[in-house]
Amino acid sequence: MNLGKKIKFLRTSKNLTQKELAKSLFVSYQLVSKWERNVSSPTAETLLDIVNVYHLPLDFFINDTDIEPRMSEKEKIFVGFTECMLQSENDCPTVKSIASITNMTENTIKKYFNNINELIYAYIVHIDKNIKLEVEQKVVINKNILTIFIENMAPLLYHHRLELKILYTRPYIKNIWINFLRSKYKNILSNHTDFSGCSGLELEYSIEVLTFFISTWLRQPNPETLDDFQVRIKKLTSTNINQWPIFNQSL
Repeated sequence: MNLGKKIKFLRTSKNLTQKELAKSLFVSYQLVSKWERNVSSPTAETLLDIVNVYHLPLDFFINDTDIEPRMSEKEKIFVGFTECMLQSENDCPTVKSIASITNMTENTIKKYFNNINELIYAYIVHIDKNIKLEVEQKVVINKNILTIFIENMAPLLYHHRLELKILYTRPYIKNIWINFLRSKYKNILSNHTDFSGCSGLELEYSIEVLTFFISTWLRQPNPETLDDFQVRIKKLTSTNINQWPIFNQSL
């Protein structure tokens, strides 16, 4: 794997955009783009900065066997699926297009997923897994639901904002993702003490509100920062609903 591919692999594995990687290294995103396309190369000092910032082995950029084995074939397929979705907002990726991006054969991909629908479901579960585990742990200790959402769930969502923005904006996967979330979090939240004695309808409304907050935030072309989102949600949830801007508009 050449230097450009290693930098791109690092960026995508950390769920970073080119601008975010550039900001962490105090360079321009245009320069990161040139690195990934092998139009130019980082200086030795910059390579050391990358190793230090992202806590990588010192031989990360010179050991050809160090990076590929870390990523399983299935993970490569997920990265390729993400890349395909980034290339088109309306066209659903195909096994053929994913194979082309990942340099894998279609038969290799089909060892794991017989068709694109199986891959879509597996991708959604993959993205949700870490978020769900963290939220479940906080629910078990009966931490306040709103606090869990703001302090624990929001940072995890922000970390995965690249994939989540895709899930909320691609028409062929958006509804599947939202229905998946409703089902999963309904099961989790229904066991929390905040909802003991509440009707099923109250739980449904709560899930709809949280889902709406998340989808509005992450489907924006440039989602606001995590800090801004947390401040916004705290302000909205501490304000009487009649004072929300939407209810003060003239009809």
